[in-house]
Amino acid sequence: MKARNIVIFIFGVLAVLAAVCTIFPKDGITIGNIHLEFPTLDEILTVESKSTTMSNGLARDPNELTKQQLMTMQTEDYKEFMKFAQTNPARFYMPNNDSTYFDDIFAAMENAGSEPMRVLHYGDSQLEGDRISADLREKFQTAFGGSGVGMVPAIQAVGAMTVVQSSSKKLPTYYAYEMGEHLRNGRYGIMAQVTHLNGSVQLTYRASSLEGVPHSKTYSKVTLVCSGNGKATLTANGTSQPMTDDVVSKDGVRFLTATLPSPAGKVSISVTGNMELFAVLLDGKNGVSVDNVPMRGCSGTVFAYVNDRKTLEPFFKRNKVGLLILQYGGNSVPYLKSEKKMQEYKKSLIAQVELFKAMSPETKILFIGPADMATNVKGKKETYPQLEPTIKMLQEVCSETGIAFWNLYDSMGGRNSMLEWVNAGLAGKDYLHFTRDGASKVADMLFNTYLMYYRFYCKRVGKTPKEFNQ
Repeated sequence: MKARNIVIFIFGVLAVLAAVCTIFPKDGITIGNIHLEFPTLDEILTVESKSTTMSNGLARDPNELTKQQLMTMQTEDYKEFMKFAQTNPARFYMPNNDSTYFDDIFAAMENAGSEPMRVLHYGDSQLEGDRISADLREKFQTAFGGSGVGMVPAIQAVGAMTVVQSSSKKLPTYYAYEMGEHLRNGRYGIMAQVTHLNGSVQLTYRASSLEGVPHSKTYSKVTLVCSGNGKATLTANGTSQPMTDDVVSKDGVRFLTATLPSPAGKVSISVTGNMELFAVLLDGKNGVSVDNVPMRGCSGTVFAYVNDRKTLEPFFKRNKVGLLILQYGGNSVPYLKSEKKMQEYKKSLIAQVELFKAMSPETKILFIGPADMATNVKGKKETYPQLEPTIKMLQEVCSETGIAFWNLYDSMGGRNSMLEWVNAGLAGKDYLHFTRDGASKVADMLFNTYLMYYRFYCKRVGKTPKEFNQ
């Protein structure tokens, strides 16, 4: 074929495609069960701009702005904070714009050396393996004291990078979320999972070799949260001691506790009896404990509709939970395609939040919205169409229930930022979950925002921020 004919053929094809782009309905056409779409001429001709990439691989990084404002806050008073609270994508959305909402937490953390307190971090699979929580824990414990990995299940379904667990035998374990077999009675406990024991078992917990989290590597106080008839013995540093009932609730939830004479990086609990095992607390004697509770596939409503409150409330009554973090929404995004579905989810989340508020009125609650999530839209990876409406709804939940909100989506860069995070090695190729480095960056962003409000608190009450005293 002559070159002239080839050129004519190519331009002819392009002309036909251009005509189809022009006349084809923008929303596509449906033939039977098949829906067909064709790109518009603007979509074909549009060239995406390339933004300058920062040193960490991200073209947009609101965390850099937060760090700059944190440095400015060392010398300036209210002006820089107000700028942050009104304009920074990583700011907290406080109930009724009350910048003092977390003041009680700040005071409690400063006193944690004598009165231990907990940060309870619930979430979906973004938290699996102790991601996000591990780095957040290290930052809190470095600034305010404390040690240990916090709360872990008796038997771990998915391994954590901070603690290695093992059991002398396989035991039946039940979950309130989509991880395994369910229970009819709803007695799952504080971690939304329970292990049943009828006989004897030895549970062993050992700090991992993960670098960068030294405070998580030793335990000084160990507690078995359980119910039923039985006893437990703790072995650490070559010696054994009985675990005694610290508290027994009126509904039979027990807290079998042992305090070690010296910190240990490995402990074993021998348990005998007919018991429900809800959780194990691997804490320091004092300071801040940060608990990681991941629930794969969970939408964040299991406590209000599945879990028995009688196995939940005793934990809050016995332990000082200063801050409750709820990190949900991502699993529901693909299914919220109608206003009815959106409102049903909103109603469920409101019931969830109100339950926690009723059980522990003094606990402050921070809801973290979902990260950016990308899916195939007309052949390209783009942010889920339902994501931004979902985040707007979540902000309404927080406003209506009087709790704080942190917009992770905006904090990581907003629309299509997940593509940049994947390219930078901060998120996986599923365009949903963070890598270890990405989770660490999220923890850094969250803690920097926390520090901004903490420093503003210190300036208001005339204190020197703790982190400057080290």
